[in-house]
Amino acid sequence: MNTKTNLKRFSSAILYCLSSVFCFLPCAASAQEQAKVKSVESLFLDLQKTGLGSMNELDEKKRFIETIKLEKQKIQAKMLVNVYENAFDYYRAGNYEDARDLANKILAIDPNFEDAGLLLEASTQLRGALRPGISEKLMLEDRFKSALSLYNEGRIVDAHKKMEEVVKLSPNNIKAKYWLTKIKDDLRDYYFQKGDQAYAQRDFKGALDQLYLALLIKPRDAGVVGYITKVEDELRRETANEKLKAALEYYAQGKLRDAYEGLKRVLEVQPGDSKANKLLAEVKNEIEQGYIVRGKKFYGERKYNDAIGEWSAAKPYTVNLSYLEKLIARAREQMRLEAEDKRRRAEESAKRAREEEERRKKEEEERKKTEEESKRKGTSVEGPIQTKGPTEENRMASQQHYLEGLKYFQNSNYDKARDEWTVAKQLDPGNSDADSGLKRIDQLQAGGQ
Repeated sequence: MNTKTNLKRFSSAILYCLSSVFCFLPCAASAQEQAKVKSVESLFLDLQKTGLGSMNELDEKKRFIETIKLEKQKIQAKMLVNVYENAFDYYRAGNYEDARDLANKILAIDPNFEDAGLLLEASTQLRGALRPGISEKLMLEDRFKSALSLYNEGRIVDAHKKMEEVVKLSPNNIKAKYWLTKIKDDLRDYYFQKGDQAYAQRDFKGALDQLYLALLIKPRDAGVVGYITKVEDELRRETANEKLKAALEYYAQGKLRDAYEGLKRVLEVQPGDSKANKLLAEVKNEIEQGYIVRGKKFYGERKYNDAIGEWSAAKPYTVNLSYLEKLIARAREQMRLEAEDKRRRAEESAKRAREEEERRKKEEEERKKTEEESKRKGTSVEGPIQTKGPTEENRMASQQHYLEGLKYFQNSNYDKARDEWTVAKQLDPGNSDADSGLKRIDQLQAGGQ
């Protein structure tokens, strides 16, 4: 078995492996109907056991799959390069048939493999030649002349491509390599001039496109690198100015949130922009103050949860987080105190109700007892039994509740004032001050003076 046969079989084996890699999933799906195979989830669990870490989140799994795809692409590219080298060896040996066959297989896997396309074209052209060596020289000479003709016509890009093909097909062709170097210099100048023209027209993106093409031709050209740096700086400034202008318009319209987002985008382009930084600080302060004012309004209305929500929303815009935390803590403490006060008042009200019920029962028992005694003595009781007035303790408690209600009344908290004075009346029905206070609240809430 000769070397050429081994080479061809080796390249075919590589191509077969490539095809197998990218056909594996469909084949596995078909085999799954015939035999039990591991599910995707179980495969991920196995991968975790090998030290790939936790992959519970769907996003993590997607990223892992993307990584696998990238690695497969790298493997494919490397293997195709190896196959191309084998095909080129066939071409150099004059075995155009096998070179053409391998080039066709490469293009079937990657249609964008330009060198394989060039090799296919040359092998097809030379296939069946009676004198391969002479035919190849004639073909290369024809391509060389075509490249020079394009160059003389000023078609630098086309000339570069054509001369590059000659060098690829004949790496030891000194004349072609010399002219390729010369054309590269001119091509670099061509792209540089195109970039300079675009820059003069303030088309910074177009200028960068051309300058980067020049840099591809001469990767270490300091002049091109310096020009690119200059244009990119101006493009960033122009972009930042446009975004700053839009943000200022939002700010003038009172659209603070849009202005804030716009200024952040300015600083992504130009982090050191002093105007944008200063304005961003002002916008953040205004947004924060808006949340704080609304929160205080809710707090005054005893809507503590709404107040806490406003102050929490202000956190991304503040430079004084501790102040917001204090406001939130105060609202939560007030909620706790009012809840305790409400519970205490409910307990006191229930206690007074029980005491009043016991008092009524006791008076009823005394009344019945008096009636029975009167009947026994042959006398009758005219009119209702006069009950005793409030105890001294109840009068004092009534007065205390009146004073508490007076404090609430002076602070315009009429609901709490009414509650206190109602309790005062229950403890001492003769408390005229509490009675007057209740009437005054009724007048105020009815719109009277």
